[in-house]
Amino acid sequence: MSYDAFLLVMSQLAGNRKARVVIQGNIIFFEKTKKNHWTLYTKVYSGDGYLPNSVRSCVSSGGMLRWQHGGAYLKLDPQSHSVYLFEEIEIEEGKYIPFKRHLSDFSTVAAEWKEILQEFAERDYSPLCIS
Repeated sequence: MSYDAFLLVMSQLAGNRKARVVIQGNIIFFEKTKKNHWTLYTKVYSGDGYLPNSVRSCVSSGGMLRWQHGGAYLKLDPQSHSVYLFEEIEIEEGKYIPFKRHLSDFSTVAAEWKEILQEFAERDYSPLCIS
């Protein structure tokens, strides 16, 4: 994330408490929940009206990642059957370096989840090999 992009996000957040930026091919949305508290989220799986069982098994009935108790979590949008990665963070406003590091880490985790969920979905669609 360039410093110019950081300034753009900060100005968007100051105006309406929401912003978005594209990082590593992911559209990351920001919502300011209170002073120095933010919610980040991005789509990691696009269901297009259908959610394979193996992908669904990663998300609990409550819409959260089954085996995660803190940090980033997966959440299901039941209408679109898409899965989003969410994280709630605390970073002092206007601090570029911590913000950039956190955003970079979040983008990396999002990319990993995209790969994982895509692999799960492909397993559901691949024919079984019977010997």
